[in-house]
Amino acid sequence: MFEVGATSTNPRTGSSWEIRELSDTNFVLRYSIPTGSTKPEVAEHYHIGWHEEFRVQSGQGICKLGGKEVMVSAGETIVMPEKIKHIHPYSTGAGPLVVDQHAAVSNHEPNAIRETLGFFFTMFEWEADGRIKLDKTGLPRHPMKFALAGRILGRAGGYDARIPKPFADFGGATLGRLSELLGYSVIDPKWR
Repeated sequence: MFEVGATSTNPRTGSSWEIRELSDTNFVLRYSIPTGSTKPEVAEHYHIGWHEEFRVQSGQGICKLGGKEVMVSAGETIVMPEKIKHIHPYSTGAGPLVVDQHAAVSNHEPNAIRETLGFFFTMFEWEADGRIKLDKTGLPRHPMKFALAGRILGRAGGYDARIPKPFADFGGATLGRLSELLGYSVIDPKWR
């Protein structure tokens, strides 16, 4: 179960994620990204009903906001407005990057935050253990698990930037729901 202090490591980037604050409506997640890790933590996406700020604690990096790359450094705060496509800050490779993500969610199910974080923590562990194959953006390759991921992330207002929202909502409501009914899972019980 999720609680403050829970951690997971992204096998693609080597970064550590730590939950620093957690409630039904907001969270603080610390990303500690090692030197030389120049891949984004999460693929380009956008949110509805989800406000994010990234406070750079140390290091330098890049984020993408509305299609434009933005350099970030220690002491800066980057606001990722709702409905704007973005990529979270990631290291430029010049040194470690430590970033605190502050997020607040409105108008979503009470579990939305835990399910979203649970999905990512599960994907990291299952990919490291060889229990799931992910695409280059870190989402499941298996079509039913991909649809289920869309359903879970969509319940929290998170959307893959490659897929128009109406298609994502329809896919989550149909294939994502069917995936659940067939017993597919993309969240390990320990992260619920």
